[in-house]
Amino acid sequence: MANNIETNPMNQGILAGKWKQMRGELKTWWGNLTDDDVDRIGGQKDKLIGLIQERYGYTRERAEQEVERRLQEYGDKTGRVVARMSVKARELGATAVKKANEAAPVIGEKMNSLASVIRGKAPHEGKIGTTATRVAGGLESASHYLQEKKFDHLGEDFRGLVRRYPLYWSALV
Repeated sequence: MANNIETNPMNQGILAGKWKQMRGELKTWWGNLTDDDVDRIGGQKDKLIGLIQERYGYTRERAEQEVERRLQEYGDKTGRVVARMSVKARELGATAVKKANEAAPVIGEKMNSLASVIRGKAPHEGKIGTTATRVAGGLESASHYLQEKKFDHLGEDFRGLVRRYPLYWSALV
């Protein structure tokens, strides 16, 4: 049994990686452990097993089994929390995409309207006129993009641009 405990990297990792969060759990599981005991353990499984053995009069094997069981329960519980958070994040992401897609045509219309205002008020000649025409053209292009594709394709199209021009994008970052 000792080999199974010692070679189980998941539970060893749970104890070492989550030590600060687990301190309260340890005292709940094993009320005979003092704050000093918990400090001495310091995330080391062997020390925890030794103290459980000492404080509760367990055999080494029973202390190992008890620690293994508790760490497994803790790992399962934290895994379920992470899974629920992942589901919630996906739901929120889907809601955000839906809302963005609903807003895309309205934003596109506003951008098109702004392009018309710029074209109507800007001079038709000179640098300012050329710049205004380019800005208006860019707004119209973005407007059509949003009205046709919405936000669903924005990420995919951006990934395509990065793949096509990787050096350009890495220079911006």
